[in-house]
Formats: sequence, C-alpha cells, structure tokens
Amino acid sequence: MVRFIPTVSSEEVTLARAYVVGNGGILAAGDRHGALRELYAPSIAPEHQILRRPARIGISVDGETHWISEAFESRSVEGGDAPIVGLAFVSSELELELWVEAFVDISLGVVARRVQATNNSERFRDLRLLFHHDLRLAAGEPHETAFREGSSCGILHHAARRFVLINMETVDGPGVPLWRIASRGSDDAPGAEAMPQGGRIEGPAQARGRVDSLVGAPIPLAPGASGMVTVTIATGETLDEVRGRDEAFRRLGIAGSLARTRAHWNLWLSQGARDLLDLPEDIATLYQRSLVLLRLHQTPGGAILSGIETAPSGGSRTDYRWCWHRDAALAADALDSAGYHSAARRYFEFTARTAAEAGTLHAVVDAAGAPVGAAADPDALALPLWALARHFERGRDVEEAAPLFHDFLVPTAERLVGSLDPATQLPASYDLWDERPGFHASTAAAVLGGLRGAARLAASFGDGQRARAWTAVADQLGRALTRELYRPEWGRFARSLVREGRSLRPDPTIDASLLWVGLLEGVEAEDSKVRTTVEATRGALWVRTGVGGIARYERDPLGSVGTDLAEVPGNPSIAATLWMAQHSIRTAQRVQDLDPARTLLLWCSARAEGWGALPEQLHPYRGETTSASPSMAAHAWLVSTVVDYVDRLRNLRRCERCGAPAPPRQERRIDAPLEVLLPGLVAHAER
Repeated sequence: MVRFIPTVSSEEVTLARAYVVGNGGILAAGDRHGALRELYAPSIAPEHQILRRPARIGISVDGETHWISEAFESRSVEGGDAPIVGLAFVSSELELELWVEAFVDISLGVVARRVQATNNSERFRDLRLLFHHDLRLAAGEPHETAFREGSSCGILHHAARRFVLINMETVDGPGVPLWRIASRGSDDAPGAEAMPQGGRIEGPAQARGRVDSLVGAPIPLAPGASGMVTVTIATGETLDEVRGRDEAFRRLGIAGSLARTRAHWNLWLSQGARDLLDLPEDIATLYQRSLVLLRLHQTPGGAILSGIETAPSGGSRTDYRWCWHRDAALAADALDSAGYHSAARRYFEFTARTAAEAGTLHAVVDAAGAPVGAAADPDALALPLWALARHFERGRDVEEAAPLFHDFLVPTAERLVGSLDPATQLPASYDLWDERPGFHASTAAAVLGGLRGAARLAASFGDGQRARAWTAVADQLGRALTRELYRPEWGRFARSLVREGRSLRPDPTIDASLLWVGLLEGVEAEDSKVRTTVEATRGALWVRTGVGGIARYERDPLGSVGTDLAEVPGNPSIAATLWMAQHSIRTAQRVQDLDPARTLLLWCSARAEGWGALPEQLHPYRGETTSASPSMAAHAWLVSTVVDYVDRLRNLRRCERCGAPAPPRQERRIDAPLEVLLPGLVAHAER
C-alpha cells in the first residue's frame, strides 16, 4: 500500500481561533487579541489566504504605539448565534478599554472591524487607533503595489488579478485620515508597523515589492468619553470591483450592513430550529454556532473543508484547508440531520462531480475538487455512501438521488467491494488517525455502513441484483469483523490486525476508533460485544485529570506531556468523547440512561473557545487547545450528537395512552412545573 502525504511550508502554526466570521464565500478568523489570522478571499483554500502576517490592531498613546496583544488583557468574546463577534479588552496601565466587533457583510463580502475606545483616565487623551495589514496577494517573490486610492481615499493593495481596498469610517466620514506604506526586503524586516520616533504616521504615497500598510485615525477623548472607528477590507479581481463594493458598503452604512447580516443568519438558523428539550442553554448555543461554523467551512462549490489552518507539527495531517472526505461526509450528514438538506446536497453533487473528473474518489481534494493525495482509503469511500443513503431516506428526492446513484454510488460501492482482502475479508487501510496500516475495526465499521447504505439505495431504485450482492458482501464483512477482530480472551474487539512477517496479529491497544463499531449502522450498539468494547474504552482512555475527556488511544505520543499513562493515556479528543456520548444515546432504554450523554455534551460546551470553536484536542492538564481549532469533525459530531439526543429523548418520552413519541408541545408541558400540568387525559386530548 502506497501512502501519499502532501507537504506544506514550514510556516509558524498558531492554534486556537477566538472567532470565525464569513458570508459563505469569504471567511476571516481572528484570535483573542482581535488580530485577523486568516482571511480567505474569494473562498477558503490555501492559495486564497491573503494575510502574510496577522492583521493586528493597536493604539497610539502619547506618541507610543501599543498593540492589543502586548498591552491589553482580553476580557471576553461575545456574540449571538450569527457570526458577528465582539471582543472586550482592558488596560489598567493605559487606563483604556477597547471593544472590537468583527463580521463579514452577507452580500458584499466586505470584512468589517469596528473599534470603540473608552478613556478611563481623568485627563483628556489624544489617541490614534491603528490597523496593520500585510497581504500576500500572489505566489512567489512579492511584486505588489500599495498606494492611496484617490476616489475612495482608502489604501489599495494589488498584485496580478487580486485587489484589496482598505478603508475607514471615522467621525469625519469615510476615508483613511492617516496612513503609512512601506516596502521591505524580507518577511522579517521591519515594515509599516515600525513607527518612527514620536509616533508620526507618515510615509511615501506608494510602495512596490513586499509591501504592507498601516492605517490610522485620530480619536481625541475627554475623561470617560468613548469614540468609534470602523475599518473595512474589500477584495476583488479589478479596481472597479473593489471600489464598487466599498461604495456600496458606505451607502448602506455599518448599521444597515449589521442589520441585514444578522437577519440573514437568524433566518438561516431558523430553518433548522428545533426544541432541544432538556438540554441547557450552553449546549443549545454551541449547537447553533456549530451549525454556522459548518456552513462557513463549505465552499460555494460544495466542498466542506476540515479547517482553516495548516496542521500542527507532529500531527498526521498536513493541511486542514482541504476537503478530507472522511470529515466532510460526517459534516454533510450532520447538517442534513439538522434540516440543512441543501448543504448536504451540494456536498454530494461536488463529490460526484469531482470523482467523475478524476476517474475515482480521492481521500483528499482541494476546494475546487482537484486530488491532493492518493486514491481514497476504504473509509473515505464508504462514508460518503453512508451519508448519501441517509440523505435520500430523509428527503426522498428521487430526481436528485437518481444521477448520484448511477454515476457515483454504483462505481464507488463496487470499489468498496473490491477493497476487501481475500484472506481476511476485511478492508486494508490506514487507521482513523492516518498513522499506521492494517486491517482496522473502525474501517470495517465504516465500510459495513457504506455497503448497507448502498444496498438500501439500490433496493429503492429497483436494482435488486446489486442490492442483494452488496448486502451479501456486507454480511460477509460483518462476520469477518467478529471472527477476525473480536477477542473473547479480552472481552472486546482488537483495534486492528497488523502484519508481522507473513502472519497477522491482533493489536491489543485500546483505541477510541473502536467506538465507530456500533455508530455507522453496520453493527448494533446494543450488541454485547460492542458494549463490552465501549466499557473497556471508557475505562482505559478517560483522562483522569480535571480536564477529562477520551484520549485517542493508549500511549498516544501526539502532544504527550507526561509519563503517568494510567491517568493521562493521551490528549483528550473532542470527537472521541462525543463518540462515547453517541453510544450512551443509542443504548438508552430509559430517560435517565441519557444522563451520561448529556454530561458529555456539557463537557464539550465548557471546552468551546471564544465564540464557540471546538478544537480537535486539548491539553490534558491545562485544558487549552493543542491542535487546529475549530475542528469541523468535532463540530459535526457535536451537531449529530445533539440531534440524536433529542430524537432519542422524544422517543423515550411517550404518551402514556397511545405510546406515540411526545411532540414538541407536550415536551414543553413535561418540562413545566408539576403544579401547572393538566391531568393526563386532558393533556392527551389537547395534543
């Protein structure tokens, strides 16, 4: 088996984004200091990340520049369910408070950050708010130009067919009052942010080469007074295009732009609105924000990308900014289960189209669908089929599904059938963490779910021959999973069979990927073999510190921070912890059996960062993120777990007279205080 792992540049990787804002095309992500770390325009893709360095915010006090990251304490990251985020900062030494609000206009794609400064001192302050931008607009050696653009009074950066117009709105109206443009010989050389003695913001009218810019605005404040400045970033392929977007934003105004952007996202969220029953508000908030984050990571072409960062060193992935079908299929299924069927449909159409263009489905493709690595492992083939079958069964859209069935599902399912090893009848692949080859229980579970889903679709479309053939192969695979990987002497499944010379041996390592057995419709979660495996996984992989959570596997070397393997087998994984919650949901027979899942959902909500970003992994002692954030796999499992929890609870709360699941109105009555509940007969009649 040949494995191709693509490479990335050796850029510094900074983890943990406090917020992500976007409009479904353009996406911007910032840290807890208010600096933009990523700006993807016109859509998410590695080549569309146009920031060379973080776009920082600073303030000049008495001629001395102070950047938020160096002089201010971050107080909070706030916002509603729409991707409109506010950050609060305070500096007791400077006697200043700052409030930074960031969003992307839903129609124009203009990135806006407005800053309110408050003077907490007892004297008049002559302040200047500063915004630094260092843009990478073309590949290779920089040949960029920046200058003050006359008609808009903003600062224009451009290279090749990429134009960026930076503008401001102050008390004096639109336009940049103060600016500094610089050209430097290397990325490490001082640029426009290196203020001269005395803090005077001045420089040439234009610069070429490797350029950056600083825009500023005076903000004189009396004691206790506040002032506000807005900076905008408009992008496009021509000067007229960025001018037009900038002018349209000015005509609309910041209040109008905020109003329509918030209205759009509130309307979008209402499409999948549901009664979350007894789940606390923190979980409901994280659920709503997870939906938005999943949507923001879907490109206009339909690809769902796994993240917005390059991978941290030591990880098995090299770049999250590609469409990893293993993650993308789970994200599409999560959006679909929450009611966003069009988002799932766009993903399936994208997958079918790109698979046809490449001649086969690849494990990883870029935002346009071009293959990045080798052909897909069996689980990356199986999960899109599993998700597609569930999508059809929810919506029953025959005209949509028919071409997908014939052009995509049939050849992919046939490839799955051919992927089974003749000797073991198991699929050979790399493991769930892309670290080791073998015959893995998680891969077998995914392929089993994919083949059963394909067989159901074949039966629905009248292709009985394929339905019977795929069902027979799935049954054979299910028997092989038990025969080859279940170990009676251990009372659980082995995570994999690995080759030793010419023979195979079971790997005794307890791995969270074993939790996939029972989650993908191939094996019942209530099966005694599955339940004992789940218990063994919980006992071996729970991180016994104040942080908690399920580790990836025993003695996980990734990010290892200690030697107490009994207490800390590895870093807590958000997704793996949610797999444990899924098993609690699927095996629940009484309402109280759902308590462990509810507790784990609360655990996840307590670990969300900033506006609601869930990282892939956490530090086992400090609880901070140790990997890319936000993780789309983590958010996809969060959404699916909340939906499954609510559905299971509804089925367990049944009408005492007819046995039907409790509808939302009755659920609210059940949750009401006892003294206001009507007698059962009257409540049943009203329903």
